Amino acid sequence: MSPLEIAEYYFKLSNDSNFEEITKLFSESSTFRSGKGELFLGAKDIMNMQRIHHGMYTKLGWLVESVSEIKPGIVHFVFDFKGETLSGEKVVYSGLEDVIIHNGKIQHIQVQIRDSLHS
Repeated sequence: MSPLEIAEYYFKLSNDSNFEEITKLFSESSTFRSGKGELFLGAKDIMNMQRIHHGMYTKLGWLVESVSEIKPGIVHFVFDFKGETLSGEKVVYSGLEDVIIHNGKIQHIQVQIRDSLHS
């Protein structure tokens, strides 16, 4: 798969909360910076964070507004997130996500939250 295809596949798997397949996209040297600025190193640490994040919601999903490979191996997403927490709170935000692909694996992800709404 091309870097663009890998990054798009990652978003699809995230919408499905398919942790087994997401794990295969990372290596032990992969890094992730969340929209809150938290850093995670390695597939195990990244997946633990993702399981906790997904577990906070009864429903969640990312809608990709635009995607482009801005440089070879660097894929830039503009997205909207909608979710409903376990307590029924609606969470809506938009953001930017850069996914860096190296040797067929996700090397780094960086998320930047732009606008947030909780109700």
